[in-house]
Amino acid sequence: MNKVAVSHGVLAGSEADGICAFKGIPYAAPVSGERRWLPPAPPEPWAGTRDATRFGNICPQEPPPNKWLAGRAGRVFIETLWETEPAGDDCLNLNVWTPSLDPHAKLPVMFWIHGGAFTTGSGSLPIYDGANLAKRDVVVVSINYRLGLMGSFVAPGMFDDEFCGANRGFLDQVAALGWVQENIHAFGGDPGNVTIFGESAGGQSVAVLLASPATKGLFKRAIAQSGTPELGSPVADHARFAVDLVNAMGVEPGDRAGLSRLSAGDTVDAMSAARKLLAKGTEDTYGGLLGNGNIGCIHGDDFLPLGILESLQKGVGRDVDLMIGTVREDGRLFPLVMPGPESVASALCMRYFQRLMLPRNQPEVVFKRYRSAMPGASKSAIRGQILTDCMFRRGSVRAAELHAGGNPGRTWLYQFNWSSPVLGGAIGAMHGIDVPFANRNLKAFAPLLGDLEPLRDLADTVSGAWVNFARHGEPSAAGMPTWQPFDTEQRATMVLDTRVELQHDIDREVRAVWYE
Repeated sequence: MNKVAVSHGVLAGSEADGICAFKGIPYAAPVSGERRWLPPAPPEPWAGTRDATRFGNICPQEPPPNKWLAGRAGRVFIETLWETEPAGDDCLNLNVWTPSLDPHAKLPVMFWIHGGAFTTGSGSLPIYDGANLAKRDVVVVSINYRLGLMGSFVAPGMFDDEFCGANRGFLDQVAALGWVQENIHAFGGDPGNVTIFGESAGGQSVAVLLASPATKGLFKRAIAQSGTPELGSPVADHARFAVDLVNAMGVEPGDRAGLSRLSAGDTVDAMSAARKLLAKGTEDTYGGLLGNGNIGCIHGDDFLPLGILESLQKGVGRDVDLMIGTVREDGRLFPLVMPGPESVASALCMRYFQRLMLPRNQPEVVFKRYRSAMPGASKSAIRGQILTDCMFRRGSVRAAELHAGGNPGRTWLYQFNWSSPVLGGAIGAMHGIDVPFANRNLKAFAPLLGDLEPLRDLADTVSGAWVNFARHGEPSAAGMPTWQPFDTEQRATMVLDTRVELQHDIDREVRAVWYE
């Protein structure tokens, strides 16, 4: 059994196939009582040797929605991704996989942030296992962070300190990055060469950390996979919502003790009340929350003074190398995880996300413009493209434009195009399908991929590019042409499929529609 001394005690991990694993390492104190609503605090030291051979508790979260999913594809997706580890207040823990325990090895560090709409997931899912990436001579870290209301509920003006302040989930991520700076050398990692990467909510987390002035010096590079850089709400928009939600939870606004008595389960149950409030809300009552939701990125505090894109426009994060991209049919996910046939669910999604489209609240106008830009495409394909663009592609491309604007040669753009044949093609190139390729965990995603053997070369190429970006700052790998940096003239984009190609301005047909 391998042992490592870190800042709060000694850990005993496991080893398999030349990779040492240390799991469930606390990077912050449990979040019970008052701490549920406060920024993370350092963990308590432990005596003796702590068993780090098993994953720790995950963040409390809602159960899977597969009972009401009508389509087989949506159920398979949920069943493949949903968490099975126990949850608890001591959820702020992380996991490390490393090929070396030499403190002088100075291996690149890849810091994974899981997705799940900031309401579900953890760093212990099998598709996030870091052992296969670590075999490429990198140290891999995965983390848990507070989800749902525990991570995002903010009550501006209700308290005169950080109690119920904004962005606790992101502050957890910053605390974990601080732990890495202090301890990763003991696992063979180089604290001066940390790459943060994540998908979906993890991809937006990467964008948030890139845009925050509070993270300077904590990482050198960033990979944002299918994030949502355009999403986010100003803290002021949460004031009325906070009062209404506290009342719905049976607590008087301003009652610090009452909020502190709420259990983790109470906060999970209150997610339903939050959704009902938003469903009944208006622009006058809840402002930007109606389009962006109450969970996730909040700007207007010290951690994130401006929105993500506005921060990038002002030059924040330009000292960090950035790789950013999306999956060709990211938007396909939403109809699959909604009730009813996909065609009906797709139309419902158009209404649900209309505030994110441009022009806002005019889905018919948006559809007509896309139909002109996509001659011959089916209604379903057009709706799918709109959902993909308004949630993921448009914001990711805009982030690349802003980052590259005053920072030539340090921005790379991609699109993942491989389409799954599973269930008659119902899965397609949907949101999340890139993760097992980038993380080299095809087997864990097998129900959504089909025959794995023909996919191994693509997985080696994609994961190789991710690792080489972390190692050198340039994404290159066997099996792909030279990856040119992105700029706003050539608009170089690496298209990742069974045939990997460098293309230019792949969004030209719809890009004009984005900014009309």
